[in-house]
Amino acid sequence: MNKSLGFFGLLVVAVSFALVGCIKDHAYDNSLAQSRIELKVGETCQLKFAYESGYPQRSGFFGHSYYSDGDLDQYGDVYDENRVIWRSGDTTVAAVSATGLVTAIAVGECDIYAYYSNGYDVCHVKVFPADSTSGGGEDDPSIGGFTDYGAVNSLFSVANGKQVRFSRGNLQYQASTDTWRFAEQQYLYAGTDNANATSSYDGWIDLFGWGTSGWNSGATAYLPYSTSNVNSDYYPGGDASNDLLGDNDSADWGRFNAIAAGGDQVGRWRTLTSSEWNYLFGSSAARQGKSGKAVIDGTYNGIVLLPDNWVLPSGLTFTPGVSSDYTANSYTAAQWTAMEDAGAVFIPAAGFRDGTTVSNDGTHGYYWSTTHINGTYAYALYFFSGYINASDLGARSLGRSVRLVMDK
Repeated sequence: MNKSLGFFGLLVVAVSFALVGCIKDHAYDNSLAQSRIELKVGETCQLKFAYESGYPQRSGFFGHSYYSDGDLDQYGDVYDENRVIWRSGDTTVAAVSATGLVTAIAVGECDIYAYYSNGYDVCHVKVFPADSTSGGGEDDPSIGGFTDYGAVNSLFSVANGKQVRFSRGNLQYQASTDTWRFAEQQYLYAGTDNANATSSYDGWIDLFGWGTSGWNSGATAYLPYSTSNVNSDYYPGGDASNDLLGDNDSADWGRFNAIAAGGDQVGRWRTLTSSEWNYLFGSSAARQGKSGKAVIDGTYNGIVLLPDNWVLPSGLTFTPGVSSDYTANSYTAAQWTAMEDAGAVFIPAAGFRDGTTVSNDGTHGYYWSTTHINGTYAYALYFFSGYINASDLGARSLGRSVRLVMDK
């Protein structure tokens, strides 16, 4: 994450680099960069530091080329991983060795810092009891509520052996302050306010053209308030064949931006791929019967996603089936709070934006994936009462919702 701080009394100006490749002392299948890890007391995790060659461009942390040991950094100095300085924010919770090996000491949370040259990066560590069924790469119990970094506690499978946590609401943006946040409730959305999308608008918008994270990749339209109707303006990296992945993953809203009350850290979140959206609504053992249409408080239509390990709250009902009407499940605000506390996620029907015209808010839902189709379309989740398509053809220029996730 690009930031600055005082360290040993000196002002440290950040450069782009990352903590990558967490490998625990028992099997843990995760090859992506880690901004957050979970361990049980006594477990260890080897963090790997890699200096990113893209600086000073704000190119994100993941899927890019990094300096290898012996390469020259941006100042012409030889990069040497032995010069990385590791520090724990709370050594009573987790210790870190001179080579980046994290050891969980006691239940709690803290940050691990890696300093190199004039910059640093952070990995957040959460430590569970040694006999806990949570953390340590194992299945979490069916618990709800939200973490202090804006994620639901519950876990959702998006591929075989791969789980994510959803953000606490749809992604929203305020242009006048260049601030990103999550909606204050899972069922809330900006609606017709999106018609005001400009560089100076002081309200919140939440319908975005494809890949408009604010990263200047070479696309004509890349700013979150872009309203161009030309699909070819939304080519990340200037190429119609690029997904919001790999060298172009900074076009993913969650990869590029720090989210207020969402950890406030670059690279912590991401958007689902098309195959992951499909898996969520599929018939795997983990996901079968775990989604359905619903209406909250008689006003907010959308889709309910249940976590893999789901226990229905006492006194409530749930009817699965995303091809049904919204009235298949009807909850008061208090009943939804009980569902949410048990780990359920709500995806509201927030409508779409064409230029500065907003349509179908409250009746239809349109959600981006990171996967392109061709020069005109990218894949998107699309639903309305009685219908769903997790592989819909979404015209790149249309403003659609973004719901971010965090890898377990």
